[in-house]
Amino acid sequence: MDEDVLGVDVGGTAVKTWWRGEAGPTVPTPKGDATGERTADLLAGLAAGFPGVAAIGVATPGIVDDEAGVCRMSVNLGWREVPVRDLLERRTGLPVALTHDVRAGAVAERLSGAGAGRPGALVFAPVGTGLALAVVDADARPVGTGWAGEVGQLRFGEGPNRGLRVEEVASAGGLARRFGAPEAAPVLAAMQAGDAVAAARWQETVDALAEVLAWAVALIAPGTVVVGGGLVRAGDALLDPLRAALAVRLAGFPEPVVVPAAHGTAAAAIGAAHLAGLRRAAG
Repeated sequence: MDEDVLGVDVGGTAVKTWWRGEAGPTVPTPKGDATGERTADLLAGLAAGFPGVAAIGVATPGIVDDEAGVCRMSVNLGWREVPVRDLLERRTGLPVALTHDVRAGAVAERLSGAGAGRPGALVFAPVGTGLALAVVDADARPVGTGWAGEVGQLRFGEGPNRGLRVEEVASAGGLARRFGAPEAAPVLAAMQAGDAVAAARWQETVDALAEVLAWAVALIAPGTVVVGGGLVRAGDALLDPLRAALAVRLAGFPEPVVVPAAHGTAAAAIGAAHLAGLRRAAG
């Protein structure tokens, strides 16, 4: 990765930075910035604080058109059709790459995280407040743009979860809400203490996640599935039953390696920095 590119992850509450292999400042995300102008001002100011920046990579949540450099919609940021790349390039005179935060995270995990050195494509599944997937090929190039990966927004058509969005079941946030807890950690604690309801809710989450991943594996045949987000902090309590549930669904298919993410909350900024380096190289 070029050492003179700045990676930026613009989240709903905080902006994280990555510079020369280390985490940089984290600052609050501007509120009520429907045009993206104040956020662009903030990012330009951050870039000015790093001497020698030659390119900037920006990752955001929502529906992101990587090729156009436009965030089509982000509920977390209150954005619609915000031309992030143009706004920031005008302020800095530097090449800017824009991508979805989960796609950026997949790039980071493929290059220097849990997928580094492993063969084939990689599926990245951050299981946090919601759920989205991202795919990168063996060379860490993102596959898909825009709506690609927004599996959490699909709805169950049949079964006990009929009518619910996938992420209302297959996410840490969904798990906590269905158990009536403020976050997923108390559900895990209750399950480990023998609570049958907690165990049932946990297994529902695992099964729903395995279902989504099974279809992705059948379609893409990745060598690695990297699971991230807050729920992966449960470790083997999540990964062991997930691997088992996935194996049942993939009977006859080659099974990918399922591993926990390595980069944590820095993944999106790291991946954005790499994509900025590619944009700089492309001129």
